[in-house]
Amino acid sequence: MIKDTVWSLVLVALFAGPVPSSLNAAPVTITLKPRALVHTTLMVPVSTEPTVERVELLVNGIKSAELRGRSMVFPLNIGKYIRRLRVRAVGYDASNQVVGDDEMVVNDPRPPFRVRLAAPLDLPETGTAELTATVISPETQGAATVEFHVGEQKVGTDGIAPYSASFDAALFQSASYVRVAARMADGTEANDVRFFGTVVSDQIDVSLQQLPISVSGSLPLDTRDVEINDDGAAAKIEGIVPATDQSLSVVLLIDTSESMYKELPVVRAAARGFVASLLRPVDRLALVEFYDRAFWLTDFTSDRNLVNSALEKLRTRGTTHLYDSIIEMLFELQKRPGRHALVVLTDGVDQGSTFELDHVIHYAKYAGVPIYPIVKNSMLSRLMKFGIGRLESRRLTNIARDTGATHFIIEREDQLPAVYAKIASELKEQYLLMFYSQLSAQDRWHSVSVRSRSGRPIRAPRGYFP
Repeated sequence: MIKDTVWSLVLVALFAGPVPSSLNAAPVTITLKPRALVHTTLMVPVSTEPTVERVELLVNGIKSAELRGRSMVFPLNIGKYIRRLRVRAVGYDASNQVVGDDEMVVNDPRPPFRVRLAAPLDLPETGTAELTATVISPETQGAATVEFHVGEQKVGTDGIAPYSASFDAALFQSASYVRVAARMADGTEANDVRFFGTVVSDQIDVSLQQLPISVSGSLPLDTRDVEINDDGAAAKIEGIVPATDQSLSVVLLIDTSESMYKELPVVRAAARGFVASLLRPVDRLALVEFYDRAFWLTDFTSDRNLVNSALEKLRTRGTTHLYDSIIEMLFELQKRPGRHALVVLTDGVDQGSTFELDHVIHYAKYAGVPIYPIVKNSMLSRLMKFGIGRLESRRLTNIARDTGATHFIIEREDQLPAVYAKIASELKEQYLLMFYSQLSAQDRWHSVSVRSRSGRPIRAPRGYFP
């Protein structure tokens, strides 16, 4: 379900009061970090230690608000144009020095594995100094261990959040920096460094982008035959991974509103053919029907018999919440490793969604998931012959093209098997093109163009958000 707010959990956090110092050594803590998709208004509860006089809330590196107290709640207006938000709460002491911070990433199903270190601005001459760390990681993986270093000498290891370590400052008077290393169970490592006497600032990060591209023909595609232009500049291609080397996660999203009643028998048969021609043992498909809301008939599975049995459960009812369902599926698909695709069969008419088509178009660009819209609408097909409905068709075309996919408008349900077969064939010809991109604090849209030096036609997204 799409979440409008997280009020109930915020109320629990408020009435619970500040986290006792014995349980939370971090000077600043965001006490509620939602993992689900959020929009409209997000309440950000923050708890502080007595050393903190005020807290600034930064959203994607820009100051949003400032509050004082031991327990506070920042209302954050997200709106309906869903985007990735990096939210940081930075605490300042009475002398206006940064004494700690905490952060979270909102609306990112697979946040990059990162660690941020909070340390004293200056190393005291005597006494105990405290180091704390915040780990940002994918939902399915947490940090196995966090190691703290003063200079290059390890002063502590912590395996449970909130991560912290303390050390005798008098023993490290010659040290100029502190460092933290976080490691996941699979060996992935993230680091952060703080130099004494420097103010906490945003880092410049780079991210490995994976762009889904498709090319027809039996000849393999390699880096020597491909050029990519990223925001007006040539980018170095790190690798091209063919479909045969990557698992594929597909959501088959089927409109079962009352307007689809006559089509269901053909829909079932065509979907069976799609599943049979596409799924390999390493691939996963989820069957989801939607009307007033989305209902998962299967989880992601490679069991064709399970999907075929679930197809028999399709029943028509309710109205068409098309836009809400697409956004929910895009969010879920991004959690999956490997390649992705969203295949949507609908009559093309939304009724009652919270979101609008503009919000879907925007989030489709954010998600980077190829979307294959199949619109079964005989009236629209007939009207287009007279020049009516071309705007709707163009916008559907843009959703597909922006994400490197294809769209279809069919007049008769017996055209559906051929459409599913074409999509299955295209997904088998897909590659992941990998290159590094600098992360933008504003999550700015990057336009890209991909071409083959030999002139082979390549279908690719028209851009991405880093």
